[in-house]
Amino acid sequence: FTYVQISGGADHSLAVGSDDKVWAWGCNWYGQLGNNTISGYSDVNPVPVRVRDPANPTDKSKGLKATQVSGGWHLSLALGSDGNAWAWGANDSGQLGDGTGNTKSAPVPVVFNLQLVITGVRFDQTAVSGLTRGDGNSVSVLTPAHQPGTVTVSVDYMMGGTGITLTDTSLRYTYLPAGVLPKAGGEGILLALGTGMTGMGGVLASRRHRRETHRLLYASHE
Repeated sequence: FTYVQISGGADHSLAVGSDDKVWAWGCNWYGQLGNNTISGYSDVNPVPVRVRDPANPTDKSKGLKATQVSGGWHLSLALGSDGNAWAWGANDSGQLGDGTGNTKSAPVPVVFNLQLVITGVRFDQTAVSGLTRGDGNSVSVLTPAHQPGTVTVSVDYMMGGTGITLTDTSLRYTYLPAGVLPKAGGEGILLALGTGMTGMGGVLASRRHRRETHRLLYASHE
């Protein structure tokens, strides 16, 4: 049995074994060994123990598969073989990143806020001023004045608290002559835009004119 990567924390050590499993030894006061127990300083752990499988933390025969580990101050981190980040141990300052402040004695996934938030809308190069936020991730905007024809609706959105802003340009809106659709380019038509569950590829648009609401599933809207 050999090890392929090791890391030392404040008073515990971690290693990725040749079996692709994570092993830990040393102090376990905050559960930083990840073996589903919190034993304190009185319990010396000089022999490596297998860090439990997050899906089966009570099963001693199973373990966390990882490609890299890192020991911190009474906490442990691992990059799982599945590409996800895992953490366990002290969590009084939320350092495990699982959205809580509770100590964890077995690996928990680091949670990233990937909720999409619409930050701006443009019709061709005309920016819409004032976004009215609705339920969930939806916003309502008034179409700006524009000559008849099809325009590209650019929707700027941010991925949660990452600060990363992206733009979706797949949406189209068609301005019809005033005689066909009264005041389409004047006072404007109220549009409701909403982000999809996992990306802007799931954008839906609805058009509300007078008292009618139409749910549209197409990329081109009239």
